[in-house]
Amino acid sequence: MEFHEVARFESAGDERRMLVCGEDGYLVVRQDVSGPSAVVAYGDEERSSRLTFGPGVVRRLLAAVPRETGISLREFLESEERDLFDLMDLCDALGIAYDFASRGTRSGAQLRPARMRGAHELAR
Repeated sequence: MEFHEVARFESAGDERRMLVCGEDGYLVVRQDVSGPSAVVAYGDEERSSRLTFGPGVVRRLLAAVPRETGISLREFLESEERDLFDLMDLCDALGIAYDFASRGTRSGAQLRPARMRGAHELAR
């Protein structure tokens, strides 16, 4: 799986990179953060988080982001004001399923598969 960097932001020793990968109908959006703010926020010097969208929802995601935000998914990811968690919030609000995985240098790995979403999906 080869990721392509779409944006990199640096400030006061912190770095955030936004990357994407498309393969076999899947779309993966990854955010890598490092620096002092990552230590404060996560307890990790480096942290990588990713959203994986299955083939059944990629087209819906690509249509929903511009409809809801007025910009493409790429522009969304290129914006320094938005991060991966803003995309998660948007997908949650629209009922777009994704798998979430995160891994840090100290905290280890976390996984939240799409089937374990909250009550808002059960109500649909």
